[in-house]
Amino acid sequence: MMRSIVALAFIAALGSTATAADMPVKAPPAPAPVYTWTGCYIGGNIGWANVSTHFDDSLLGDDGHLSKSGFAGGGQFGCDYQFASNWVFGVQGLIDGTDINRSRVSIVDDFFTLHNEVRWFATITARLGYVVTPSTLFYVKGGWGTVNERFSVTETVGGFVVSSVNKDSNGGDVGVGFEYMFTPNWTFWVEWDHIFLDRHSIAFVDRVDNIHRDFDKVLFGINWRFGGVRY
Repeated sequence: MMRSIVALAFIAALGSTATAADMPVKAPPAPAPVYTWTGCYIGGNIGWANVSTHFDDSLLGDDGHLSKSGFAGGGQFGCDYQFASNWVFGVQGLIDGTDINRSRVSIVDDFFTLHNEVRWFATITARLGYVVTPSTLFYVKGGWGTVNERFSVTETVGGFVVSSVNKDSNGGDVGVGFEYMFTPNWTFWVEWDHIFLDRHSIAFVDRVDNIHRDFDKVLFGINWRFGGVRY
C-alpha cells in the first residue's frame, strides 16, 4: 500500500515538472523611459515683435519716437547638452520675418514724413537652463541679434520719396524662456528677448538723423528633437 502511494506521488511530481517546463517564460518588464534634453532640434515659431525708434535731427533737434508692433514668424535650429543631472546648455540659431511698417510726420519739420520698415531679424544665442521636472525646462539666453530695416523720408504732401536707406542693425540679445517636452521628441516653448541695437547716424538728402532703437519680441514655438528619450 505504502509503495503504491509513493509511486503515485512520484508520477504526480513528474507531471507538474513537465507542465512547468512547457509554460512560456515571461520577459522582464521593459525599463521606464528617461527623458533627456541632450540632442539637436529643428522647429518653427510665431509671435510678436516691437521696434521703438527715436529720431534726432542733427540740425533741428529731437524729432520724437516712432513705435510699432507686428507679426513675426520663422524657424530655429539648435543643440542642447544636459549635464550635472538638471542643467542644460545649448546653442541656437533663429530667423524670422516681420510685417512691421510704420510712418509718422516729422515733429520738427512737417514737410517730411518718416518711415521705418522691419523686414526680418535673426539671432545666434547660447542658453543655460534648469530642468525643474524631467519634461520642464526654464532658461536664460544671450548672444547676438541682427535686424534688417529700411528707413525712408517722403514729402508729406504728394508722397514723393526724398531718400531711403537699407540697414542691418546689430546688437546683443538677452532673453528668458520656458520649454515643455510633451512627448519624447516634441517640445513647446515661449520666450521673451530684447536686442540692444546699435545707434546709427543716417544721412538723407537734406538732413542727418541720429537713430536709436529698441527691439523686443515674444515668440511661441515648437521643436522636433532628435533624441529626447533614452532607456
